[in-house]
Amino acid sequence: MLWEKVKDIEERLNEIKQEREKIEKEIKELPDGHIDIKKIGNRSYYYLRYWEEGKLKSKYLGKDASEIAAKVNLCNELKRKLVLVKDEEKRLEKAIEKIKNAVENS
Repeated sequence: MLWEKVKDIEERLNEIKQEREKIEKEIKELPDGHIDIKKIGNRSYYYLRYWEEGKLKSKYLGKDASEIAAKVNLCNELKRKLVLVKDEEKRLEKAIEKIKNAVENS
């Protein structure tokens, strides 16, 4: 019974690692940063603002940035999800380590 739970934990850990790798890959393919809107007169100009080599950079996106804004929002959501996945991965690794230590000491 105990070993079945250990096996379940190990399987869940493998699933979490695969999910983490998938999320990290998706994040690399999406634009990083945030959308900045500058208004001049009645017109709005959209810029993607991001950090590169310690400097804040801007890239002009045009007058409509809805597609890139959606990608930036998705990237930010994935980053939040990645934090949760990494936390669960650490928790499962600690649980497995405690079980291994308990088995070795008994």
